Amino acid sequence: MEKYYKILLILTPFLFVNGLCAQSSYNTYFVQFRDKSNSVFTLSNPSAYLSAKAVERRIRTGVGFDSLDIPVNTNYIQQVLQQGNSNVLLKSKWFNSITVELIDTAIAATWKLQVEALPCVFQVKSLPSVPLEKISIHKGTQSEEGMVSDDFYGPSFRQTEMLNGHLLHQLGLNGKGMDIAVFDGGFRYADVLPAMAHLFEEGRIIETHDFLNLTSPNVFDASTHGTMVLSHMAGIMQDSLYGTAVEANYYLFQTEDVFREVRLEEDTWIQAAEWADSIGIDVINSSLGYSLFDEDYMNYSTSDMNGSTTRISQAAEICALKGTLVVNSAGNSGDDQWHVITAPSDAEHVLCIGAVDLNGTHASFSGYHPPGLNDVKPNIVAMGRQTVYAASDSTIARGNGTSFSSPIIAGMAATLWQAFPTASNMEIFNAIEESASLYSTPNDSMGYGIPDFWKAFVNLSNQIYSQPNEHSVLVFPQPSDGQFEIRVEGNFPDTNNYHYLYDSSGRSLKYYKWDYNYSEPWAIYHLDLTTQPVGQYYFVIESSTGIQVVPLQKK
Repeated sequence: MEKYYKILLILTPFLFVNGLCAQSSYNTYFVQFRDKSNSVFTLSNPSAYLSAKAVERRIRTGVGFDSLDIPVNTNYIQQVLQQGNSNVLLKSKWFNSITVELIDTAIAATWKLQVEALPCVFQVKSLPSVPLEKISIHKGTQSEEGMVSDDFYGPSFRQTEMLNGHLLHQLGLNGKGMDIAVFDGGFRYADVLPAMAHLFEEGRIIETHDFLNLTSPNVFDASTHGTMVLSHMAGIMQDSLYGTAVEANYYLFQTEDVFREVRLEEDTWIQAAEWADSIGIDVINSSLGYSLFDEDYMNYSTSDMNGSTTRISQAAEICALKGTLVVNSAGNSGDDQWHVITAPSDAEHVLCIGAVDLNGTHASFSGYHPPGLNDVKPNIVAMGRQTVYAASDSTIARGNGTSFSSPIIAGMAATLWQAFPTASNMEIFNAIEESASLYSTPNDSMGYGIPDFWKAFVNLSNQIYSQPNEHSVLVFPQPSDGQFEIRVEGNFPDTNNYHYLYDSSGRSLKYYKWDYNYSEPWAIYHLDLTTQPVGQYYFVIESSTGIQVVPLQKK
């Protein structure tokens, strides 16, 4: 039971009604190949194995293509299968490997020797499994203590407001057009809960994939943990819950076996990450972590949390370097003997998220920086104690865990990225880190601290100026003593749309309707800021495809 909570990275118990009977163990093997020779796929034709979005992003960001992108050689796979009665459970192009289930366990010893003798095989490792066990989990209690709300977010306001995320929402940024993959142990009730109904009605659950069950995949009949995680990003309940990225597209991937803890689950996570990369996912939220297992000989040590030892951390690093923003929970071991973060959050370019309470104080259960790791971990923190989520009974509940602080950040990261679609994942990563409260003095419990997404937005606006470039904008004089004239040229949307003026703190000062001469393709605005303090201001242009940010400097 203790390990169950560690792996799902949530401290609040929940109801799991899908009773599964115990089943016998089976033999699984990790088979790694020597090369990818004579593949039908080539680096000159990446569209054969990557989506158009993934290809475009690789070209735009300069990441390019390499041998890791080439799928596993199917001929090599067939050579392995010919050695005995077996099934391929998983494939990994990044590790050039397959995970194989041996059906006839009586031939295990000779099968392993035969496979190891194949010229194409580099190594074979056994992945022992343990039987599934039926476990009883009770629903947690709700607490209203410390509730902070407004009329729009209800009691979920504080978990967004702490990050100044509500200021981005005021700009109309809610993750629209961004693709978020959620790796978890299942999404039970997500397809029937009112808080998630808008996702299905609007066709924004793009794909579901059960990487654990090949015969009857269904991500909606397993754990409710993924549903709670998803609701922190996507949930909407009138006056009760408003997620951090309610307009994003979602991909629900079941990678975690909630009834047992074995290293095989690292491979399911890796296959999901490879698939997410190949289809061009923008943000991955993984409220999962790996350290201790059901069999002690599989356990990692805290010194293994060095960013490179575990296979899952290696894969997470590859995924990040290829352009996806990987957001992962720090883990809930702060109070116990393990104490530190868990893999894959130790990888250098994975955004590791710790937890704080509503006052911004470190939550004692949130994992600490591991020994011997040079990178700042956790990278940042968000509210993870008494957060609001959509409960299985169609109400809201409160819970604790870095499982919840992670999706809050993942949703806000997608929302920030929406405003700057030409930015790379690492530009978003760095902007979030640099906005945080402890950036100049990081520590071992909160890393760089609590990020300020308005500050990150302002900094990116100054760096990238404005995105998308749908309109040509002229501002003069710039800087000014308070009198600005702004000329906007381009394709104009419905005249009911507005422009907004904000100060550097995110406070809305004024709004403007589209005002232009129908005979000319431009609009001219005269802004009088003479009564406002000296400093930076932002004129935000709303259009049919997004927003455009125009910095104004009053001297």
